[in-house]
Amino acid sequence: MEILTANNTNTDFVSDDSVVLKKMRLLRKLSRQQAGLLFDFSFKYIEKLENGRGKITFERFKEFQNKYGFSDNEIEELRSGKLKATTDAHSIRKKYASKNRKDRRFCHRQITRECKVLKELRIRKNIDQYSASILCGYGRNTIGFIENGRVTLTGQKIHHIVETYSYTMELFHQLLKQRLLRHEVVEQCQEVLERLDENKLRVIFPMLQSMASS
Repeated sequence: MEILTANNTNTDFVSDDSVVLKKMRLLRKLSRQQAGLLFDFSFKYIEKLENGRGKITFERFKEFQNKYGFSDNEIEELRSGKLKATTDAHSIRKKYASKNRKDRRFCHRQITRECKVLKELRIRKNIDQYSASILCGYGRNTIGFIENGRVTLTGQKIHHIVETYSYTMELFHQLLKQRLLRHEVVEQCQEVLERLDENKLRVIFPMLQSMASS
């Protein structure tokens, strides 16, 4: 009986953190698969933690808290019940099925001008998407999903990424006004080159080499 009591006590403690993890995810209107895109682990691991079948360390909990974007005060309000949050995932699934739901863009791509400017800044920084994600403190695929329009961008997230790249919001807004960004020009040039036959490519190749070296 004493062993059972000890196990129950531990389960209650883990359950409290597990419930809060689930509430945070559902408040952000994310399925486990979608939440998994923000982290370096699978949705199965998220399911395990939310169901109280895995150890939730303080560091791991803070990682979830930061990625989901909750303050310490909000976490305390979630624990105390002051901040109301459902744990009924079925109700969230119903909202996703609605045509009028807020689009989180995990399933549908919407590459906004902001996404393109963030890509331009990353390229200027001369780092790949994986390195940029780590630099920003995100899951390793997050910057890729942002640039591909699969993650809803908030002003806070944009500001964090721009500052992490060591650029200013003034530059960000200047680039927003440009008709074509440098990487867009490069991509369009590549498309044109791919449509040219071999003879035309051989004609323009020396010109490109000369312009690149000048």
